[in-house]
Amino acid sequence: MNFFEAQEKARRDTWQLVILFLLAVGGLVLVSTLFVSWFYVTFITYDSVPFTLQRYLSSPITHGTSLVILLIVGMGTLYQYLSLAKGGKNVAETLGGRQLNPNTATAEERRLLNVVEEMAIASGIPTPMIYLLEDKSINAFAAGLTIDDAVIGITRGAVEKLERDELQGVIAHEFSHIFNSDMRLNMHLAATLHGIVLIGLIGEFIMRHLGRNGGTNGRKSGGNNLIILGLGLYVIGYVGLFLGALIKAAVSRRREYLADATAVQYTRFPAGIAGALKKILYYQSYLGSPSASTFAHFYFSQGVRSFFSTHPPLKARIYKIDPKWNGKIPEYEEETKRTVPSDKAENKEKQNIFVTGAVAAAVLKAGTLEEDEVASVHTELESLEGEIREKLNEPLGAQAAILMLFYQKRYRERLFALVKSHNPYLLLELANFLSKDMVKHKENTLLIVPLALYTLKNLSLEQYRNFDTLMQEFADIDAKISMYEWSLVYIIRRNLQMHFGERKVPKRLKYTHLGAVKGELEVLFSMLMQDQYANDEEAKRAFEQVMKTIGAGALQYRSREGISHEMFDNAIKEIELVKPGVAERIFEGVIHSVKSDGSVSPNEQLFIHALAQLIQVPLPSAFKLPSAKR
Repeated sequence: MNFFEAQEKARRDTWQLVILFLLAVGGLVLVSTLFVSWFYVTFITYDSVPFTLQRYLSSPITHGTSLVILLIVGMGTLYQYLSLAKGGKNVAETLGGRQLNPNTATAEERRLLNVVEEMAIASGIPTPMIYLLEDKSINAFAAGLTIDDAVIGITRGAVEKLERDELQGVIAHEFSHIFNSDMRLNMHLAATLHGIVLIGLIGEFIMRHLGRNGGTNGRKSGGNNLIILGLGLYVIGYVGLFLGALIKAAVSRRREYLADATAVQYTRFPAGIAGALKKILYYQSYLGSPSASTFAHFYFSQGVRSFFSTHPPLKARIYKIDPKWNGKIPEYEEETKRTVPSDKAENKEKQNIFVTGAVAAAVLKAGTLEEDEVASVHTELESLEGEIREKLNEPLGAQAAILMLFYQKRYRERLFALVKSHNPYLLLELANFLSKDMVKHKENTLLIVPLALYTLKNLSLEQYRNFDTLMQEFADIDAKISMYEWSLVYIIRRNLQMHFGERKVPKRLKYTHLGAVKGELEVLFSMLMQDQYANDEEAKRAFEQVMKTIGAGALQYRSREGISHEMFDNAIKEIELVKPGVAERIFEGVIHSVKSDGSVSPNEQLFIHALAQLIQVPLPSAFKLPSAKR
């Protein structure tokens, strides 16, 4: 299988199906309007003039009915969209999911958390929150509108029955849905279908209540007429729902093939996801939640029994991954009893998963893999084994780890006093971290931050706000903000604000060309160059060379005296609103900028991570991990 060709073909086919879905919605509105207008003329006005298409199109009743139908569909869609806009956790909680807390996780749950964390670090994105559904079936899903509010849900059966390589195949599949924007598409389809079904629900209400009451009160003819109206709307609504669901299922099936191909691309281990699919054939994947059908197109495998499938046949998916499969389903034990492996065995297993998970970092953008990149990721992640990894699973330990990254020795007494005033126990944790190899820990910032963030998302809102205040006090202790401090604060605050609902991704990206943010880009690129060159002339020459490289010669260099931190903050707020094509050019320019002096410092690498989150672009594999080759 050529996985990159399979991805491209699936993307093209999916957009064709989305257009069909929109046409189906438009057709439903047209037919509903025609029916209601006919009903009004025939049963309300008792007009004997034949109801022709020309009369229909010119009738004010038609225009009014069209508006009402559109309002009904629009309001139903808006209601569901607002509900889903709360983020992926709303979907997970609706399905009965429980958020996994690393501090209280069992051995099997800890294994799942490790797999997700490692895949997220290797991929260069924030670790999605994980929700466990207490179903014995094998299934999973990804939900959310953006990478920032994404969650991964998985069933108890998947955690208990799947081996680690199979579990990673499933998680890689769900990460594919995150990267390929499937989550957002799924949320929009679910919201639109809810608007369509409202027409059918209104028809059903009219039949059951208004029509019956009309007959009871002696207005038999009127009651019968309302029953006709209700029946018509009911049929139209559910036929529309059927057609919409049919197209939705087709979209979902295409995306599943794409996600399977991408999962193999990420892991380079087809047997993992193929093994998971074979176990679903042996066991099953149906969910017990009453809301399961609403999100039928979200799941790894068919989640509900339906007249038509929302997913490709399991055997067809397996054959695409493993063409040499003999078609036989292995025999598995009904209840798989697992023992927690010894430390040595667990470490060996983690090393293997580090290596396979690292592939995501190398191929996500470029589609190629260098052998030394895998070894590098293995070494870096292995360095976090031991006490610090355990501490990052605890709320106080995660907070202390983040504060350690801001720590400046010359302000020791003031910083300790700040922490003590907030929480004396946190001071003990911080002192413990500071007694270790702090230089090495700071070199591993890109590994520590995502692990700590997952734990910090389990804080209460009040605890988070207290921690955020303390973090800002640490950053401000010397009355100035470095590139490192700004980047670190931005990454941590953005992720936690998204989780706690205190920040939203901009819904409207308004800048379509570089000229629209000319002044802001001048501030950004000038400051980047000044961070690398002490001499203004050297900084200016490097600035002009980068602008020439990205075709932005109209941008002018600004001297140090003409730039302030406040100007930088304001520039960042506007740059966040650029559209994807513009964002890609800006990101290309930033990459060229940090490389202009022939090397990329850890501070610059952290800034690349922050900017990637700001403008929602994927990280090049060379920038995802601390010691990656650049």
